[in-house]
Amino acid sequence: LSPSPTTTQMSRILAGRNADGYYRSGLIWALERSCSLCYDTFLMDEERGRLLVGAEDHVFSFDLVNINRDVKQIAWPATPSKRDECKWAGKDLGKECSNFVRVLQPYNQTHIYICGTGAFHPICSYLEIGKRAEDNIFRLDANYFENGRGKSPYDPNMQSSSLLIDGELYSGTSADFMGRDFAIFRTLGSHHPVRTEQHDSRWLNDPRFLGIHLIPESDNPEDDKIFLFFKESAMDGEHTGKATISRIGQLCKNDMGGHRSLVNKWTTFLKAKLTCSVPGLSGIDTHFDELQDVFLMSAKDPKNPVIYAVFTTSSNIFRGSAICMYSMADIRRVFLGPYAHRDGPNYQWVPFQGRVPYPRPAKLSEALIPPKTFLMMLSHLHACTQPCITPCNRWVGSPSWCARTWSTSSLSWWWIVWKLKMASTMSCSSAQVSKTNQHVSTEI
Repeated sequence: LSPSPTTTQMSRILAGRNADGYYRSGLIWALERSCSLCYDTFLMDEERGRLLVGAEDHVFSFDLVNINRDVKQIAWPATPSKRDECKWAGKDLGKECSNFVRVLQPYNQTHIYICGTGAFHPICSYLEIGKRAEDNIFRLDANYFENGRGKSPYDPNMQSSSLLIDGELYSGTSADFMGRDFAIFRTLGSHHPVRTEQHDSRWLNDPRFLGIHLIPESDNPEDDKIFLFFKESAMDGEHTGKATISRIGQLCKNDMGGHRSLVNKWTTFLKAKLTCSVPGLSGIDTHFDELQDVFLMSAKDPKNPVIYAVFTTSSNIFRGSAICMYSMADIRRVFLGPYAHRDGPNYQWVPFQGRVPYPRPAKLSEALIPPKTFLMMLSHLHACTQPCITPCNRWVGSPSWCARTWSTSSLSWWWIVWKLKMASTMSCSSAQVSKTNQHVSTEI
């Protein structure tokens, strides 16, 4: 089972060919024909040859060889009482007060963990799919339902992401009816739930989550890191003229939360700015600000996948799309510092000039952090970092290795990610990318 998010799974299917040699771009048409309602969540089961699709009040299962054959579906609507409560709360009965499936994550060899918005009452259950394809099992566990708060968003229009690994669910979502309590959660499993600090814009500021991935740090599983890709609103004094900033966040997988401070909160959360820009003929960079999707290309070394990210512009003058490629070496280097904090008369983000204690922030959970390190995290970084603006200029992707741009805004995301998968087979060396990681722009 592939836990990759939404368009990433779509790209893997679109990159395949059928017996006639044509790309299966008809998948989108088939989904629209079979599910004229909202569909947003995908999970590819290559072992059984199926594509699972979470939709409004339904879960679909398509055959990967022929999507028009043997289509299975399960109805999972919100209860009438929940729909009524949703309507009485002022929500649109026809567009919002349904059960939009937003989480489809492999739980074990026979079950999928599934969550939906539940008409603004998030709910979760288990989907049984059998151990082998010939078992022909596709049914929802009607005897077990649990609260989906912190796992699925309340609002179907909210961008969220999740990853279930080792029996624990990592989710980036909102945790309240009003959509104001945004957080990164870890639930399920044998440990107590952990989350980001509540209602603190220094941690998260109106985020929209796009992907969560586990990437090993070393051969020791205790060093494994969780990386989150999201975009959030810029804070006052953080940026000039741009309302949205793309981010990459990092967590230690073994973070159990604090014992004296930050109890049941992450103690290893860091974030940095993710930039994508290409130089223009006049020497002025064109910035692609809005992160739209992320694709991880596996490498021989599982610790160093290549990261491709799809961006769009936020400018009303020029509208376009771009793909930037990042290495894990650059990303890890940024998270080692220099760090930043808010200071000065304008309370802006500036480089932290003090001595960074050892071990550095985000290296250990709070139970093992020396007092000096923990004090720095709380008083200066509040357990999260911002990119060092000038003079540090140490942003993730500044500059990127290789960028491809499109001057059209009408591209569908599944097509863009499919194109980047195909483009990733090209060697950047053919475009004369130097070891100094200069930008390369190719017009399509």
